[in-house]
Amino acid sequence: MPDEARPDRSGLLVSLNFVREPQNCFEGVSINVRVLANSDAIGNGLAAAVLDSVCNQLVPVWFSDGSNKMLMHPDNDVARLVISGEPAPAHLQNEVTAWRERYTVFAATGWKYEQPAGIAGDGAKHSD
Repeated sequence: MPDEARPDRSGLLVSLNFVREPQNCFEGVSINVRVLANSDAIGNGLAAAVLDSVCNQLVPVWFSDGSNKMLMHPDNDVARLVISGEPAPAHLQNEVTAWRERYTVFAATGWKYEQPAGIAGDGAKHSD
């Protein structure tokens, strides 16, 4: 990441997280991007640029604006299929299979995929 993405310059904290008892398979190992207090990273577009730079591999990416935590990668359709176990349509089959193969080890029982309402971004959401 560029020097401008340092937390003291960008207002964003980017970290690799490991969760022992994840709420869903995308929380076991993931990249988290958090907006720091008094940051303008959302307004000035830096948050979007950083998210674009980390949402390109088979690593889940979560974004927190301080009040909500949102799954940004994989996209909503893929995340729902990975979590539900439903068969993927042909155009998503390879991607869904790749995510399942890598992250089902973190699958937990008793959690449910939640479609976000009125949130910018796709994926699962819950309070921090």
